[in-house]
Amino acid sequence: MKKYRLEIVVFITGAVVMALELVGSRIVAPYLGASIYVWTSLIGVILASLSLGYYWGGRLADKKPDYRTFSLLILSSAIFTGIIGIVKNPVLDAVCMFVPDIRISAVIAATLLFAPASVLLGTISPYAIRLRMENLEHSGATVGRLYAISTVGSIIGTFAAGFFLISYLGSRNILILLSLILFAVYFLACLGNNLRTGKITAFLLMALILSAHFFPASDSDGTTIDIDTKYSRILIEEVRAATTGKKVRLIRVDRNWAQGAVIIDEPDELFFDYSGFYRLADHFYPGNKNALLIGGGTYMLARDYIKRNPNNHMDVVEIDPDFTRLAKKYFYLEDDARITSIHEDGRTFLRRSTDKYDVVFIDVFKSSASPPFQMTTVEAVRSAANLMTENGVLMTNIYSAIQGDKGKFFRAAYATIKAVFPKVYVFPVQYPLYGEEPQNIIIAALKSDMPPDIVRFDPEMGKYLSHMWKHEIDCDLPVLTDEFAPVEHYLVEVIKDL
Repeated sequence: MKKYRLEIVVFITGAVVMALELVGSRIVAPYLGASIYVWTSLIGVILASLSLGYYWGGRLADKKPDYRTFSLLILSSAIFTGIIGIVKNPVLDAVCMFVPDIRISAVIAATLLFAPASVLLGTISPYAIRLRMENLEHSGATVGRLYAISTVGSIIGTFAAGFFLISYLGSRNILILLSLILFAVYFLACLGNNLRTGKITAFLLMALILSAHFFPASDSDGTTIDIDTKYSRILIEEVRAATTGKKVRLIRVDRNWAQGAVIIDEPDELFFDYSGFYRLADHFYPGNKNALLIGGGTYMLARDYIKRNPNNHMDVVEIDPDFTRLAKKYFYLEDDARITSIHEDGRTFLRRSTDKYDVVFIDVFKSSASPPFQMTTVEAVRSAANLMTENGVLMTNIYSAIQGDKGKFFRAAYATIKAVFPKVYVFPVQYPLYGEEPQNIIIAALKSDMPPDIVRFDPEMGKYLSHMWKHEIDCDLPVLTDEFAPVEHYLVEVIKDL
């Protein structure tokens, strides 16, 4: 093992770098979301840190090419990797509190949390190359071989973290594992070197970091469960509603936005105001029989639809099977032949399905107010229209203002839906008279250009219909397409205020 220890070291550290980058997205997501800005910041900061590490490691190796310094660099990377799990919550809390702009806060958070470990990990490959360099005649082969081994390690680390570790270990346990692996690599680098004091220090530091991980400070924010799935990091919390005093259970993928909620001991009552507006489907299409919901979440909308239409059927497309599992465990979802769960991406379902639906509900958010861009484009809207019956109704929920800079996403989404459907109605939920306030907005689109056949006036429907937006909507933004859908850019000003 001693003969090939440098190859083993660069292979493992290459794997650790990519695993750290992937788990970084899960660490940051509950605070800053999983938008393109967060991913850009993580990738950019880690690449910049590695570049600095490559430069520093090469300079350091030329000045002092010995295994003592080499092992200390590995030990330092192990320590700073372990520290991430200890400081991540206070760092992210502070960044969210003091830096409202998602782009700036994502860069700062990525830098504070991941730059130190990434710089140190970047020093290891050039230092190992210098230690392996025995003569100049084979220097090119030596450099190529070690960088190839490091890259293979990065590839394996990427697949291992993405396919297995995140789903089965969770972000905190992965940080412990990566730190322990680097501590083990440190001891490997010490083979044959008289570093007794350093080894004792490493043991003490390892024990200190592990104790901080395994005995974290008590969580006072009411979190009852925190798990990583194949698609997101999910937090379930119980809080007391400020307006009613009732105890509510929330499910989140970030701390600023709840994907669903249920009132404890009142499972059939809708907690979010916008949820009731989906009942307008019965107004626009009385007697509808078959519905599709894209974005199951807690299945609250599905349960409400079936409760009000007991003879109907609903297909629910939810990309994450763990959401369905948690809905059954924590949100009162029961097995019901009238509700069919389909675990698939909503866009791929729209493209491949041949079923026909009277009503299509869309309620999808990947984090904060931002929906997956591929569900907002004209191609997606056309696919939904193709699955609808002749008098079908599309109802979708977005979070945006209507007017001003904070209304850019709404106006782009409205133009996109208007390009496919002849009749489109807009219902601002929280502030029906104020177009510059960000809020939930329900958009109802009718496939037929005939006015809806209203059998009777329903007071409940009248309450929802009174929110209809009757003012002019600016047509100042282009239709969203698969080629051009800057959803997160349009929502920057909205997300800043969440």
